Amino acid sequence: MKRLQHYIGKWSSLSGEEKLIFLKAAVCLVLVKIGLTVLPFGTFKEVFHWFCKTNSSREISAKRIELTVWAVDTAANLLPMDLLCLPRALATKYLLRKVPALTLEIGIEVNPAKQFEAHAWVERNGSIIIGNWPESVLYKRIWVWK
Repeated sequence: MKRLQHYIGKWSSLSGEEKLIFLKAAVCLVLVKIGLTVLPFGTFKEVFHWFCKTNSSREISAKRIELTVWAVDTAANLLPMDLLCLPRALATKYLLRKVPALTLEIGIEVNPAKQFEAHAWVERNGSIIIGNWPESVLYKRIWVWK
């Protein structure tokens, strides 16, 4: 019960804009997860590319980008399904699709002592905005999705 009261209190403290971005992030994450689950990856990639296609680009404030990343991470942690790095990166890429110089990166961990591990993240002008990892881990890029 205390947990529910905590979430209600947090929700009440959000502005209207923050609530809207959070709801968009939650819906986007669910749709991305469904798409990744039911569609072959090639088909998902084409559909996702079609949805992300835009004829315009615009600068968005760093605060708005941070708010979007917060909304995606928070919604992913609260939704009752596994939403690891790829759905989070895809949702962020979609929600910020008009931001120029935004790329979705996929890499593999460079560590022969460990099992194969892949990771997805989103960068803007070379800086990671979602999907950061500890400095002790090294990922080698194998694919950049613009």
